[in-house]
Amino acid sequence: MNVPNEVIESSEHGVVSGPRKTTCKCGWANRNPARIIFGVETNENEYPWMVLLNTYHTMSNGMRIMFYCGGSIITKKHVLTAAHCVVNKYTNKVALPGDVTVILAEHDSSKDSGKEKSYEVETVFVHENYLLQQSHDIALLHLKNDIEFNDIIGPVCLYPDELPVVNRHIKIMGWGRTEGGQGSNVLLKSYSTVIDNQLCEGASSFEICTFIKPGSTCSGDSGGPLVWLDPETNRYAQVSLVSRGHPDCQSSPTISTQISSFYNWIVERIKLTDPSAETCQKI
Repeated sequence: MNVPNEVIESSEHGVVSGPRKTTCKCGWANRNPARIIFGVETNENEYPWMVLLNTYHTMSNGMRIMFYCGGSIITKKHVLTAAHCVVNKYTNKVALPGDVTVILAEHDSSKDSGKEKSYEVETVFVHENYLLQQSHDIALLHLKNDIEFNDIIGPVCLYPDELPVVNRHIKIMGWGRTEGGQGSNVLLKSYSTVIDNQLCEGASSFEICTFIKPGSTCSGDSGGPLVWLDPETNRYAQVSLVSRGHPDCQSSPTISTQISSFYNWIVERIKLTDPSAETCQKI
């Protein structure tokens, strides 16, 4: 598959409002004019919904190891991520809420900018089928305290319907391993092309297959959002979240969990924990 080496992105993408509105403020971007090339550093706090997730897992020998993942803000009290980010693959046990930390407004994980905000988790919801079959790779985190939204912290838009993204570019961001095999201290962004699931071995009907070259997503990007710029709102809506890719981070398709397939599951758990919390969608 031929994928462009670079994508030109308007400085107005996600900045100015589109002709249609959303039920609440969501999916905006903070940026300067830029030419976007695969795997480049984002502007600081460019994507207000982006979350860095730190989870401690206890190994069979008793050692505690921290794993990091991505995630996305979807309400004032809830964050989406992948189930495998909060389930110990050695014991198949869900992480205790106290072992999970949500960090917002993070850009460079190697230093403190003073803008970062950390939140504790009250409840960890993992899809029931993940624990049984290692499928349905999605988890919802209910936070102890409300997120304080501002210009650099806020939710991504979340739509109940499947989005028209096959054969289109969508955006991915994360702190995952780069082609050199090392994790990135700074948040990176890239474009990925959605391909038909029939061209992607192992993808199910509730997943999305994307292709990026060079630089496939790797473990550090797990749970992070793939987003689409809705031309009607000029706001970013989350299409899916990263589930799995090539274990050696080669240029091969990446499989992600489609949000629309689990929208009802997400909303049910939001209402269960905080009836006043709402996702933002197009009016």
